[in-house]
Amino acid sequence: MSQPLIELAGEPLAPILHLAPANGFPPETYLPMLRPLRQYRAICLPPRALWGDELPPAEFRSWNADADDLLAGLESRDLRDIVAVGHSLGGIVSLLALIKAPTRFRALIMLDPVILPQMMLDMLGGAQASGAVEKLPLVQGALRRRAFFESREDAFRRFRDKPVFSDWAEETLRLYIEHGLQPRADGSGFELRWSTAWEAHYFSTVHRDIWRDLPKLNGLAPTLIVRASYSHTFPVESGVIAKALLPEVDFHEMKGQGHLFPQAAPLETARVIRDWLRSRHLS
Repeated sequence: MSQPLIELAGEPLAPILHLAPANGFPPETYLPMLRPLRQYRAICLPPRALWGDELPPAEFRSWNADADDLLAGLESRDLRDIVAVGHSLGGIVSLLALIKAPTRFRALIMLDPVILPQMMLDMLGGAQASGAVEKLPLVQGALRRRAFFESREDAFRRFRDKPVFSDWAEETLRLYIEHGLQPRADGSGFELRWSTAWEAHYFSTVHRDIWRDLPKLNGLAPTLIVRASYSHTFPVESGVIAKALLPEVDFHEMKGQGHLFPQAAPLETARVIRDWLRSRHLS
């Protein structure tokens, strides 16, 4: 199946904002954040996990390949002058796409991107080399996730009690249920659209060359990096080094927020994005 284009918010002829989502989260869960940014046409060319019947590859497939997919989708539709907004995995995919094709973008906004300390990346590399990557806690957690539900209401009740969704408004969780589940082929309930196998694949192939790539941002495009104060993907020590490497980049911290602040605090996140775009004369 070919890569779809998802229209999220805004007017068809408005400047383009491309959203790249976090691992496991359908782009529609970002609607409460995107709707206030009404001066943009918000779209998403989703990763292969949401292409339909695409299965995770048996061999290693880096996040660079997802950046290539994004660029191919933009090129095939002749989409340019893009404000790239990426969350977590999507932040790094957007960064890599910008580095590969800077003239296609006008700005980059990374929301709690996956920028881990080098020691952790080295450990991941060792696990990949030894074939033990599937034993990593994040990978195991993804593979153990419940993937099948009797109904959408059954899924809503189960998710409502999960800590990861505890600070989400009901509307956002409903969006997750509506767009994150699909009917099973045999008609026996619903299953996750973003499969646990794909989620595990992205966790097991975290981009390990981020510290080589980050300095390439200087001079490319106006960039904002937003960190959650309780981040586990962009810890404090990574933030200190990133600021030293990126003197031209703007940084902001979402106080009191965790990794999923685009869903948990969508209006505040939209305000941060809107204010920064205005400060850079991009809106």
